[in-house]
Amino acid sequence: MSEETKTESRPERSGPENRDNREGGGGYDRKKNQRPRYRKKVLDTRNLKIDYKHPEVLERFISKTGKILPRRMTGATARVQRQIAREIKRARQISLLPYTRR
Repeated sequence: MSEETKTESRPERSGPENRDNREGGGGYDRKKNQRPRYRKKVLDTRNLKIDYKHPEVLERFISKTGKILPRRMTGATARVQRQIAREIKRARQISLLPYTRR
């Protein structure tokens, strides 16, 4: 048998050592076929007055269980997210917002 017939009859390996050599630019993407666990709410925080005296605005940043939504869900910057959390906590202390929802 010649070298050509040996290599042609061998199937191409699909193990982890050969993933980077595939067409399409690289690694194995597991999350490609998964659907997201949540829907990102990207809220426009530029024109919002974030203040503890406006609980109707702050309710947008609270989940249905009463937790403060993370940045990846609200789309807020780190600075604005800190401000949101601070104002929600202030509103909770003076009973404008509930701590939990059932």
